Amino acid sequence: MGKGKGQPRTSHFVRFTIAYKVVQYIKRYNLTPRQAWLKLSEVDDKGNWKKRGFQQLLEEHYKNREFDTHFILQLKDRTARINFYKNHIKKFVDEYLTGKEKEVEDKIQLWKDILLKMKQKKR
Repeated sequence: MGKGKGQPRTSHFVRFTIAYKVVQYIKRYNLTPRQAWLKLSEVDDKGNWKKRGFQQLLEEHYKNREFDTHFILQLKDRTARINFYKNHIKKFVDEYLTGKEKEVEDKIQLWKDILLKMKQKKR
């Protein structure tokens, strides 16, 4: 069997962590998802990431690719981060929010079932 085509899959950990932080920034600072991503991925005057651990998260994201350091250095440019948002982060956040909606719907249905059973027991 040959190798699969396309990009290597991103780990669930990386997807969840980035999406969680973006949603957290959206709520905390009342930002759009794109603005939240740009705030999360800010670079200081010296060219270092402002957020601790962001470098390691990017390394985890690019670990299965050749030239991973090139991609990480390229993300320090604002336009590259905007393109990364369009190509990846939008999907990560949508998956995260869809999962949360499903989780809430499941909990609501569970409580409805419990209340229905309690009503039936009283009769």
